[in-house]
Amino acid sequence: MAQLGAPPPPRLLAPGTHVGVYRVDRVLGEGGMSAVYAATDLELGRSVALKALHPFLLGDAGISARFRREARIGSGWLHPHIGLVYDLVDAGDVLAIVMERIEGSTLTQVLRRWQGGLPIPELMAVAHGVVDALREAHARGIIHRDVKPGNIMVEQIDGRLHPRVIDFGIARVLEGTTYTLSGAVMGTCRYMSPEQVRGEAVGPESDVYALGAVLYELATGSPPFDEGSPYALMMAHTTQPVPPLVERRADVPIVLEQLIVAMLAKAPEERPALDEVQQRLEAFQPRHRPSREEAGGPGPNRHTLQAVPSGPFLYGPGRREVYLDAFAIDRYPVTNRQFAAFLKATGYRPEVRRSFLRHWGTGGPPTALLDHPVVFVSHQDASAYAAWLGLRLPTEAEWEKAARGTTGRRYPWGRRNPTPERANYGRRGGTTQPVQAHPEGRSPYGVEDLAGNVWEWTLDADADGFVPSGPAVNPRRPVAIHEGLAVAKGGCWWFDDPKALLASSRSAWATTHRSDTLGFRCAR
Repeated sequence: MAQLGAPPPPRLLAPGTHVGVYRVDRVLGEGGMSAVYAATDLELGRSVALKALHPFLLGDAGISARFRREARIGSGWLHPHIGLVYDLVDAGDVLAIVMERIEGSTLTQVLRRWQGGLPIPELMAVAHGVVDALREAHARGIIHRDVKPGNIMVEQIDGRLHPRVIDFGIARVLEGTTYTLSGAVMGTCRYMSPEQVRGEAVGPESDVYALGAVLYELATGSPPFDEGSPYALMMAHTTQPVPPLVERRADVPIVLEQLIVAMLAKAPEERPALDEVQQRLEAFQPRHRPSREEAGGPGPNRHTLQAVPSGPFLYGPGRREVYLDAFAIDRYPVTNRQFAAFLKATGYRPEVRRSFLRHWGTGGPPTALLDHPVVFVSHQDASAYAAWLGLRLPTEAEWEKAARGTTGRRYPWGRRNPTPERANYGRRGGTTQPVQAHPEGRSPYGVEDLAGNVWEWTLDADADGFVPSGPAVNPRRPVAIHEGLAVAKGGCWWFDDPKALLASSRSAWATTHRSDTLGFRCAR
């Protein structure tokens, strides 16, 4: 407890301040609750963004607890239109979320440059991306509650705008508090739904309204209501009709105006759901889908990623043709050495520690096992590691394509049965072997150790019939959304039957399960 009369801690962290393994470089922005800093991850040598609660809020147990919860929700959430969360740092006097540093501008800044609304193609590129991000959030049961241009970062990729929604859940974190800045209030009120103004419970419809207000501003250069005070703004949202877009911009297509006005309906039940919004956007102007091939090569923390090009492959025991977008996958499973670096950098401690890294001693992994696949890790442990690196677990289909190639191989190396040179199986050594010990077992894409040694967690939840009859394009059932048992692939050292090592073989366990036969690798 601070002594009576002691000076308060500084509001902002000084450049050069170390927060765990992160070094603060400079302030990027400040709000009523927190400040965002450009920082450097000294362990991995990468640029990150550090969002730290202001010191005067650290003593509020409710805010701190919700801040931690929202960080956990965001961790491991990999989506092309959502900013990544890598880590949560609690250094005692600093509580901060470590996020991907997006090299771009806020949508507010983009709007300012255009001075009067975006061209329709650019507006549509932003609309498609933000709708995708919010649909993903709502599928996970997360309501943003603060959709506005300042919470949408925009990158330029191949000459096109690529939006990234940030600060998911922050409105929920701060709900019920009175700490704010007048500028932050004004920024929120311009996009606030009528039910939020009235203090009622909000659902996905509130995000639809806020996005409608954002699209109105993208189309016309100004939000639908822009009164001079927060109170006047809030009253306008609840009582005033939406000003016609064509009065502010004559070339707004009528179909787009009708959609935006529908999203701004006063009654939540009268607004279109995001699925309908997406369909109407696609009908008006389909999104641009440039072909993109994922590059392989060196990754962080001694990872090597192998590129797998887009295209069809034969999936599952029934060899069903499925199309996958390009991706990259680890050449080897994650090792004890790599996982130890993760623990050192983040101080990660699972909520349930039963059997966690049971094969390690008190000082870390045994030297002889440093380059063996890490085992005794749950699905949550694996997901946390991948999120730390800005990666993810592969989907079941991605894992299988990396193993089978496009010709439907039975095993990664072809049709012949396993041998000790190709895979670790049959309890020959009574445990795992180094991940580079079986180069003869590599797949068509140069991925090694896919058969035997350890089962490997995937991103997907198990479901009857999904492999033989699921979607024909990018099939996936993320555990974070669907819950249930998580799928694992690859067989392990314990099995004698060669069929357990087939590329199409699979198993499933509870996401909390840990064993000496279960590890993982990452994808991007």
